[in-house]
Amino acid sequence: MIKSLKHFWGVQDTLERKMFWSILVVVTVVATCSAVFTVYEGINASASLASLGCAVLCFIVAFVAVKTELYNQCYLVMCCALSCFLMPMLFLFCGGITSGMPLYCITSLSLIAFAVRGRAKNIAFIVSLLVQAATIYMSWKNPNLVIATLDRDGSFLDILVTHILTGITLFAVGSFSLMSYVQEREKSEKLVAQLDYLSVRDSLTGLYNRRYLLKFLDETVWKHRNEYFIAMFDLDNFKQVNGKYGHSFGDEVICTVGKLIQKSEDETAGEIVTRFGCEKFIYLINAGSEVEAYSKVESIRKAVRQVHFEDHPELQLTISGGLLPCNVKTIVDTKQLLFRVDELVVSAKMQGKNQIRNMVEN
Repeated sequence: MIKSLKHFWGVQDTLERKMFWSILVVVTVVATCSAVFTVYEGINASASLASLGCAVLCFIVAFVAVKTELYNQCYLVMCCALSCFLMPMLFLFCGGITSGMPLYCITSLSLIAFAVRGRAKNIAFIVSLLVQAATIYMSWKNPNLVIATLDRDGSFLDILVTHILTGITLFAVGSFSLMSYVQEREKSEKLVAQLDYLSVRDSLTGLYNRRYLLKFLDETVWKHRNEYFIAMFDLDNFKQVNGKYGHSFGDEVICTVGKLIQKSEDETAGEIVTRFGCEKFIYLINAGSEVEAYSKVESIRKAVRQVHFEDHPELQLTISGGLLPCNVKTIVDTKQLLFRVDELVVSAKMQGKNQIRNMVEN
């Protein structure tokens, strides 16, 4: 039973539905308790039936909501029925102003606030408020409208029980609503975090994408270009790998090489590795000298040669690359920086592949 209830609560995928069911359950329980207490007080059968009618109404609304999925509309109908008909009726049946019914009336009005905002919600509140105010006013002007009257002890007992039940109602509704809101907010925060991640990460390799690279170049590297070197890598003969082994295996190759390059990344020093194109990668290196930067790039080239795949042991991977200091005076912006390092990669390809080409300004 508990497991089924947890599953049912879990599949309620919107804040609107969670609030609907939590409030509906609370109102049903309180209405049933009120009906039982009315019988215990022995006021009259009409009062007991009206209290029980609140619980029956909740069951009907729940059934219609499941069938139609019009949760907000059903909730407003329930609130209007409670505030405009059942509460005024109970007010007259259960002792009027000398009973605890004014507390129930105020509670029924407050429940309208939990409906989804809109004109219907505001209209429902205004109409319900006027109906209840009119009921109280008419009972004042014409006391004979109040069917049952309570003595002093009966009034205090009725107000005490009503106070407890309305207090439980408002506390439970507020707690469930807050819990639902927190769950919805956490879900939204996770979704936003996921979207933020996808906006800067390559979906295949998990490396930073081209978009983030361009932003990082403009906002970080170009302001500290004396500290950075840019390295571009391009897998050799990758089209042949795709053609011979298939695109699925080609994706595996790209991921493997990307993770291998990422092992050299030092994020604490402000370095990033990005997937620049299909089989191209860029590594922004924070190094004190070209020798240090070249050592990192060359170690990556050698590591790629050591990569082996169990399904295709005959495959020998190699990469060509280019290394360029970001503070070259003849380079005026990041676009030209990317163009020049790409030229070095092309040069490495033309001169036999599996090598790193570099250029240091004198």
